[in-house]
Amino acid sequence: MRVLETRWDLNRRKLRDLLEKESIDALLLLGAPNITYATGIREPTGAMLMTRDCGDAILTSVLDYNRVSSMAPKDVTVRAFYRRSGEAAVGMAMVPQSDLVSGGLADALKQVLGGCNAKSVGADLQWADYSSFTMAQSLQAKDVSGSIAKVRSIKDDWEVQAILDSIEAAERAFREAIELLDSNPSEAEVAGAFYSSLMRQGAWGESFPIIVAFYDHTALPHHNPTPVRLQRPGPVLLDFGASMYGYASDTTRTMWHGEGGAEFKRLIELVAEAQAEAVDQIAPGVEARSPDLASRRVLAKEGLDKFYNHGLGHGVGVEVHETPYLGPASTDVLEKNMVVTVEPGFYIPGVHGVRVEDMVLVTAKGARLITRLSRIIG
Repeated sequence: MRVLETRWDLNRRKLRDLLEKESIDALLLLGAPNITYATGIREPTGAMLMTRDCGDAILTSVLDYNRVSSMAPKDVTVRAFYRRSGEAAVGMAMVPQSDLVSGGLADALKQVLGGCNAKSVGADLQWADYSSFTMAQSLQAKDVSGSIAKVRSIKDDWEVQAILDSIEAAERAFREAIELLDSNPSEAEVAGAFYSSLMRQGAWGESFPIIVAFYDHTALPHHNPTPVRLQRPGPVLLDFGASMYGYASDTTRTMWHGEGGAEFKRLIELVAEAQAEAVDQIAPGVEARSPDLASRRVLAKEGLDKFYNHGLGHGVGVEVHETPYLGPASTDVLEKNMVVTVEPGFYIPGVHGVRVEDMVLVTAKGARLITRLSRIIG
């Protein structure tokens, strides 16, 4: 894993282009993923303003001011607002007086916007919680969530490398975790081994809570690890990902552990075939539903398509699920430099399930597989 030169300024530049495209004076980022995308700050709090005339600023709480300031790009101003009545009289020594903005977040935003003569505001309402949504409405903010999602869906080379590093960390942690399988572990113990490996590698953490499923639990697409132990031969499914430099990965492997399992292994190969058919469909200009439908045709040969109850895949970036979405009703169109998952599967309740998931980069010539693990484990 190489040391990556992160270029958050490039991401911020792409977002700033929306000021002109959307005819707005300021862009208000309320969702933590979008603030991370613009700055590289891990778990940002508060809100970020990108303005035509006053540059870029993050407004965060007094409590988080120093943490956020330590991670913010040098050309992004960090301001602290007072969240509670009377807070101005307590603990203010930790924030320079010049960076304090009186009032709560809504009041602070109005002050900054007023000082910049920003009359029209766009916001990422899709990512906003209820209180932030209400606050944005009070500013009469235009919803530009779709434009932000589109910007984020097209990756620069450094973003692709960050995702590759995330994949590398996750695959290493996966290999370490499945070493436990011969020792009759619980699902929870395998999950713990995966997380521990990521921490040793310097990852930000999991891109989502790992799914470790034994036996009939493999039929639960979003299973939570339990104390159930692997005490006899049977199906095992791990759906896992890492976050490195703020960028996510997402991979699933299904295997049979122990003796026997010939029929189950054949089903894994069938799902891998469905995945390969889907990958062959991926290219710029292709409707995102086309690869999904190709994968379903393969599973339909054995009547398993009726147990395939989710879309084929999704984009991956600073969030593990983002635009585009590859599903039977998707209206998205694939473009060069999108990174997407391809994860067909089937799930028979009370019996077992199989999912095979890899990540691909959409290139000018088609799909480039960027996951390195073999589709067939064991």
